[in-house]
Parts: sequence; structure tokens; C-alpha cells
Amino acid sequence: MSSVQDSAISPVPMLRNRHFLFLWFVNLTTTLAIELFTVTILVAIFKQTDSTLQAAGTMVFRTLPAFLLGPIAGVSVDRFPRKNVIITMDLIRLVLIGIAIRFLQGDGKVPVAGIYLILAGLSAADVFHRPARLALIPSLVSQKQLVSANSFILVSCQIAMAISYTVGGWLILTVPLHHIALGVAVLFITSILTALLINVPKLQEKEDGSEKESFRYSLISGWNYLRLHPIARPLTVMETVEHLPHGIWTGALMLAFTAKALQGDASDWGYQVTGYFTGMIIGSLGALAISDWLNRYPGRIIVVNACATGLLTLAFASSQTVWMAVAWAFVFGPPNAVRDVAQDSLLQGTVEEGQLGRVYATREMLRNAMFMFAGIFFAWLSDFVPIRMIYVAGGVIYMMTGFYALGNKALRESKMDNFIRPIENKNGVKP
Repeated sequence: MSSVQDSAISPVPMLRNRHFLFLWFVNLTTTLAIELFTVTILVAIFKQTDSTLQAAGTMVFRTLPAFLLGPIAGVSVDRFPRKNVIITMDLIRLVLIGIAIRFLQGDGKVPVAGIYLILAGLSAADVFHRPARLALIPSLVSQKQLVSANSFILVSCQIAMAISYTVGGWLILTVPLHHIALGVAVLFITSILTALLINVPKLQEKEDGSEKESFRYSLISGWNYLRLHPIARPLTVMETVEHLPHGIWTGALMLAFTAKALQGDASDWGYQVTGYFTGMIIGSLGALAISDWLNRYPGRIIVVNACATGLLTLAFASSQTVWMAVAWAFVFGPPNAVRDVAQDSLLQGTVEEGQLGRVYATREMLRNAMFMFAGIFFAWLSDFVPIRMIYVAGGVIYMMTGFYALGNKALRESKMDNFIRPIENKNGVKP
């Protein structure tokens, strides 16, 4: 490959782009804030109630808003300036954290119902915030830099989540919960101030903010666009189906696997989660190293990694010791990270910018609905079926999604370097 091509995909110019770096920092601080608050609340509720079901309620109230608000969020992200959406949602979350601080003062007891509602509100804001962040990336970097940009953002997200799970459990034992909430509020304030510094190209802001079509037409055109798009449709179908086996990786199921299959405890579960996040961080950095391949063969990489996920899940199900499970959890991380980068880059590189918010929000809605159902279903099933068999079933479903991707020619043979975004017609996409 020529030096010209190498420089085109080098991450260095991207890292000199201060407005992308502002967006990256917003992504980092908001991810850390949400995950830290959720982890500490989950542990606090479990300690207070000694109820796995009530602790699992945090997952339900975090997931439900994405299912209910996805279509509205997608249209809003495409109709209004995305920078403004990001700032507004963080302001709402700051207010909600302020309410939580007031709730958590006093005798130290967690008002479970009230905290559930606050978690739902934080998640509802994220339904708008996350698609706006992702849809803003192509406005700040060139298409050649999308893989590097997504890799850079993903690695920071995984570091933030690893910190949240590692530090959160320790903080809740040593620091009052309302003090942790104060720290979360500071993170949201930092995110808001940073987002104000982002300078989105004026032409793009005009395109994003000047849509005058009706809400109903915007909603219908978004569904039509997704239904007819040769890349976004199979990716959305694949990811939605994958969130069925993703349900086996909820905290409750992994704790059950650790206790029943490995005779371990909560600390052993923590080692597995840390191993997975470490693998995701390494995989995200690896995606930067192979950004050229990801640009040329994203579809093939998605297919291979989907099948690898199935095989690794089967290997995890066969673990006989905690440390075998930790090792497999670590190995599970890199292919997942590389595939996440490939999928986000494909969407950002092939979907019309005026439709990108709707595509992302619809994807989030379907994925979260499936994940919420799967988490509850598999938790119920674990009372009747050996826990190892649930993980074997998850591995088989992952393999099926890999075969689905392999059978879709447009996805399998997609190449970002040669892809030209289609021009929308009145039905949502160019035939």
C-alpha cells in the first residue's frame, strides 16, 4: 500500500482534530458517569434488599426507555442540531442526578422505586444522547478516518466501563452513595462544558437542523430507509438477533454460572468481567492497528467475528474452573471490539447523514428490547435448565447469526473504500 494511502487512514490527523477530541471526551465522561452510577446503585440495592430480582430491576429500567422512545429519538436527532441534543440531554441528566442526591441523603437507605425512575430517566436521555454522539462522528472526521475514530472512542468506553465495575464496587463500600452521586454530577457538568466547545461544520448543522418534514413522514421515511438499505438492514437484523444470546451475559446469569457451574462467588464473577473489558480494550487498540483491513473488508470481518463469538461462547460454557472462565472471557473481548468498530464504521460510512440518527435509534430500540426480553427469559429458564446448557444455546444462536451474515452478499462483500452513499428519494432511499 502506498504512503499516500497510509497517511489517509493514519489516526494521527484525527487526533489533531480538537473538535473530534471534544466529542471523544464527552463520550468518555458520560459513559463513566452513567456506568459508575448504575454499578454503585445495583450493588447498593442488592446489599440493602438481598434480592437478585430487585437488583436486576436496574437492567430493566435502563433498557425499557430505548424500546419506548427509539423512534422519537431517531427523528429528533435527525431534525435538530446534534450538538444541541447532546447538551440538552446532559442537562436533563444533571437535574436527575441532583434529584438522586436529595433522595440518597439521610439514613443511607436507597429508595428503590424512586431510584428505578431516575435510572429510567437517565436511560431515556441516553436514547437521544448516544445516537446524536455516533451520528456526529462523520461530521467531524473524514470517511477514511471513521474506523480510527470509532476504535478510539470504543477503547475509551471500555476503559470507562472497566473503571466503573472495578472502582464502583470498592467505592460503595467506602464512600456514601450521595457523595458518589455528587461525583457523577461533576462528570456531567464537565461533559456539558466540553460539548459547548465542539464546532460542527455550519453546512452540516444546517442540514441536520433545517428538516421541515412532518414528524410522521420523518418516522415513516426512516423505517423505509432502513428496510431498503442493503447494509443497514442486514446489520440491524443481525445485531437484534445477537442480543438474544447477549442476554446470557447479564450480571445475574453470569453470577449464576459462576456459582452453579464453577463453585465461585461474586469476586470470581468480577474477575471474569474485568477479563472481558481488558480484552475489549486490547481489541479496540487492535482495530486501530488493522484499520486498513477494516476499511477494505468490514463485511468479512463481521462474518468471521460473529462465528468466532459463537465458538468462544461454547468454549466458555465448557469452563471447569474460574480461571478458565476468566481466560475465555478475556479472549472473547478482542473479536467483539473489532466487530463493533466495523459495524459502526459501516453504518456511518454508508448511511445518509440525514437518516443516520434514525438508523442508530431504531437499532438501539430493537437491540434493547431483545436484550431486556432475553435477560428476563434466561434468568427464568436457569431455574429449570442446567446453566451450562443456557450458554451452549447462546453459542449456537451466535453461530446462526454468523451464517446469516455469510449468506448476505451485500454485507459479506461490503467495502467502505468503494462505497458511495445513496441519495434519498421520497421513499427514503435510492433504488
